[in-house]
Amino acid sequence: MHLRPVCVLAVLVASSCVDDDALDAFVEVEPEIVIETEELDVDINALEEAASDAESEVAEPAPIEIPDGALDLSGMDQVALDIQDNAFTQRVVVVSAGTEITWTNQGRNEHNVRPAVEGAFEPISTLDLAQKGDSASLVFDTAGDFPYFCSLHGTATNGQTGRVIVVP
Repeated sequence: MHLRPVCVLAVLVASSCVDDDALDAFVEVEPEIVIETEELDVDINALEEAASDAESEVAEPAPIEIPDGALDLSGMDQVALDIQDNAFTQRVVVVSAGTEITWTNQGRNEHNVRPAVEGAFEPISTLDLAQKGDSASLVFDTAGDFPYFCSLHGTATNGQTGRVIVVP
């Protein structure tokens, strides 16, 4: 997995204030590096091919590889996922079939949720996630690998991306 830093946030403390701080009221803070985006580790072409194979009634679906670091939320009926500015915070989740997933905009920017493989699920409109606090839900009934992205802040494989892996 390749990491690409996009935005660096730093907390600056004026040295003159620190030097004159007899009460130790100022605390120096190390700069925090926030990686907003990274490449999505999923083969979109293979998923598109599998989707077209499913339409021609292949007897056995291909096994789903669950990546290290995926958040296992299987067994839950409802799952809440947060959207920060230009990042899905719970980026790769594993859920059981029939789970309702709710995305909530926790940032300042508007967002949407689009399937990386066209037709994999009903997209969530920018109108539904336009402001902080707005939320929208989808139920994932079938097992499969469902990568998604925000078309305002990424593409199917880069930028603001996420992935829902549904297990039977």
